[in-house]
Amino acid sequence: MSPKPQVQDEYLNDVRTKKRPVEIVLLGGRTLRGNVVAFDTFTIKLRCKRDEILVFKSAIAVIGPVRKAPRS
Repeated sequence: MSPKPQVQDEYLNDVRTKKRPVEIVLLGGRTLRGNVVAFDTFTIKLRCKRDEILVFKSAIAVIGPVRKAPRS
């Protein structure tokens, strides 16, 4: 019997396959926005504009959908 997929795997796979942009807030406070290209147990590969960034999951405080800027 194979183990049940983790919640984070389900979420990351959903945003990856549907190409939904995400916002990642790192423990240091920096925010990254982009699309999840790939992920494994310890890392997430994020495409930000034209660059690809490898983010360690241990450095992430929050990950979620990109929030739209509030209207003035």
